[in-house]
Amino acid sequence: MVHVWALPAILSFSPDTSRSPVHTLSTHRGPISSIACGHSSSSANIAVSISGDQSAIVWDYHNGQALRTYLLPDAPTAVTLDPADRAFYVAYADGSLQTVDFYDDVQQAVATDVLRDAASSHRPVQPSPKTRFNAESQKLGGVLSLGLSWDGTTLVSGHASGKVATWDIAKSNYMSTLTNLLGPVSNLQFLLPTGFPRAPERTFKIQTVVKPKQDLGSASSGSGLVPTAYSLNMQFTGRLRTGRASAAEKKLTTKSAFEEALTHSSFPTDMLEESLAELESWNATSKGGAAPVTDFMALDYEEYANAPESQQAKLKELRKQIASLQRIQKVTFSQLSELRTEKDYFLGQEKKRAERAKTRARRKMGITNGAAPNRSNEDVEMTDSDSDADSDASGMAEA
Repeated sequence: MVHVWALPAILSFSPDTSRSPVHTLSTHRGPISSIACGHSSSSANIAVSISGDQSAIVWDYHNGQALRTYLLPDAPTAVTLDPADRAFYVAYADGSLQTVDFYDDVQQAVATDVLRDAASSHRPVQPSPKTRFNAESQKLGGVLSLGLSWDGTTLVSGHASGKVATWDIAKSNYMSTLTNLLGPVSNLQFLLPTGFPRAPERTFKIQTVVKPKQDLGSASSGSGLVPTAYSLNMQFTGRLRTGRASAAEKKLTTKSAFEEALTHSSFPTDMLEESLAELESWNATSKGGAAPVTDFMALDYEEYANAPESQQAKLKELRKQIASLQRIQKVTFSQLSELRTEKDYFLGQEKKRAERAKTRARRKMGITNGAAPNRSNEDVEMTDSDSDADSDASGMAEA
């Protein structure tokens, strides 16, 4: 079983607070070997549990509802979730790993979120065997733990042989062995990424923490929720960060567009709108054909003639670079025009083939219903085999 506990209830000083689990999930029929929680901060966060019954369950631990059940080929030993909660990765005792993608072909064909569809939650899903990969030549041994980099591109596995291996998720290939420890690697953990510019630092340091005892609470002195012997000593390490006193005061530190996009909870809306507007302008230029080539960095000839020799050399070099860029621009627009013509041609051929297929289907339907098809106005389509047969017949007639 999987139990969900509320930390405020567990850490409460009141003896009357219930310490029972908030939710209990008992869908598994075997011992649970590992649990991985999602990275979302909303109430729609998920968790994945794997069990010895060769299954993995994705569930919403806020309400205790099982969202999806995956039937695995073997008993899994470790699990980890993608940083964007798009997929999870499981490991097996034979040293192999497998990728289970939430947004598979079925999800891409429908508009609704299949993972949270209550109508399909009771139907188990079996991942494709093609998503399983290993490195048999390395003799890594069984996988006991998994770790995923913060950018979601590198998977690190800890094995019973003591080896720690890295894997390329995009290619599903073994990359290298980081180290070979003396014993089994039972746990792996990635450190949080550091080094961001102007990252806020902690302004305090905890010096002394006295563990509270619930039996020291005095019911006569108020609510009795906080014990009398509880104390916490802290020391400030620098100047406290304070907000702006007035709206007219300028903000001292500002984030760049890159920092805003990197640390934002989702992609910034203004950056998306700016990108879409830029794409729309490019699309409008391509629809109108090749844009006229203009010398937008033209250099005035009089200034060029009156400039010193050193500046004249620099201006001459700049003119060469501009001319080369203009040639590249002309070639690019000509290639785009050719590709557009080829696209229109292939679309026309595909439309003709579709029309011929519909015509043949209607003819077959007429024959099936017993109606004699009228072939007086039909076009005769000659294939390569028919043309070859006609050429052979004409050759034999001439002989």
